[in-house]
Amino acid sequence: MKLIRKVCKIPRRLYALRGIYRLSRQRDKASKTLATVLREILCNRPKPEEKVWIEKIESLRSELNSSTDQVTLMDYGALSAGSSCTEHNTHGGKVKIKEIGEVCRTASKPYKWSFLLLKLIREFKPSACLELGTCLGISASYQAAALKLNRSGRLVSLEGAESLAKLAEENFKKLDLDNVDVVVGLFQHTLKSALEENKPIDYVFVDGHHQEEPTLAYFREILPFLSERAVLVFDDISWSEGMKRAWNTIKVHESIKVCLDLAYVGICIVDRYNDRKANYKIYIS
Repeated sequence: MKLIRKVCKIPRRLYALRGIYRLSRQRDKASKTLATVLREILCNRPKPEEKVWIEKIESLRSELNSSTDQVTLMDYGALSAGSSCTEHNTHGGKVKIKEIGEVCRTASKPYKWSFLLLKLIREFKPSACLELGTCLGISASYQAAALKLNRSGRLVSLEGAESLAKLAEENFKKLDLDNVDVVVGLFQHTLKSALEENKPIDYVFVDGHHQEEPTLAYFREILPFLSERAVLVFDDISWSEGMKRAWNTIKVHESIKVCLDLAYVGICIVDRYNDRKANYKIYIS
């Protein structure tokens, strides 16, 4: 049975490599850069200096995964793939008591996708970066580490649950990451000021409210504050029918010049100087 699984994975890898090769042959710089990023992710080849940070962050992840300490939080995000995001649950949230280990295992981005975020920042070299959804700070740590390695840039991360924001800030201190600012509050209340204070924004990772209406609302609110060339990353684009509709709407927007569908994550490139529009679908999982 294990042999069959391995054999089945070979065509997937070949298809991914073929897609990456085609991406690398495109004329625009963004597509070529994305091909470089995907090649590194598929082969899991972090550079030595990146590996140092990865080991530190993954050690912290292991520590958090095994924690039985409880945290009380207001969950403002999607409660299930089929639930709708009404005004009531978006603003009121739902009180939950969970073990930190459970939160880390279920809500933090896995290594592969965290590494993807790191490589995107390493290769595109953004300066003003924004994240919607801090949680315990694992993905933010990968992004902040990439900015450290680039020796420029800062990350602003928005989190609705104050208890999680405090834990994330403690984790950043453990890792000596002083280039992350955590803003606590509902995205509806904090996003606009974060955009205004940090414009033009070069990079955004949207990882909160995994539902159609809020995702589209944040996308539309973010657009006017982006720099002339910017990277947008959307998490869980296939998580629900609503998220699929949101992604299909975003990827055809006139401001998006390059769109990359990775099944779980979607990457969009805004480029004011590029008139050509291209959509790619490459599955690296």
